[in-house]
Amino acid sequence: MTGMSDDPQSPSSTEDVPSAPGWVEQSVEEIFSTLRQGPNTNKLRNAYLDCLASTRSPEDIDAAHDRCRQSLIKALREQEKVGGQALAALELKLEALEAAISERV
Repeated sequence: MTGMSDDPQSPSSTEDVPSAPGWVEQSVEEIFSTLRQGPNTNKLRNAYLDCLASTRSPEDIDAAHDRCRQSLIKALREQEKVGGQALAALELKLEALEAAISERV
């Protein structure tokens, strides 16, 4: 295919797009490694990382992190059928990660 992309939301390889710092990506990988992997787990993990990366305003960072985490938790519950202790443990780990991100801003 030549010409402009049909999907204007997809960045080209030359565009600057928000990305999470490497230590955040590594931490998320470690957190997700403890979770049962379903068909959408990687997509949900990447969406969570994208959400964290797009959070730039220090004034709103905690609220933005809450929205990212809550969206992820809801999707994991509904799409991957993760529940109970696994979901609660995951949420605690994500909250700790988000606190570490907030401290470094």
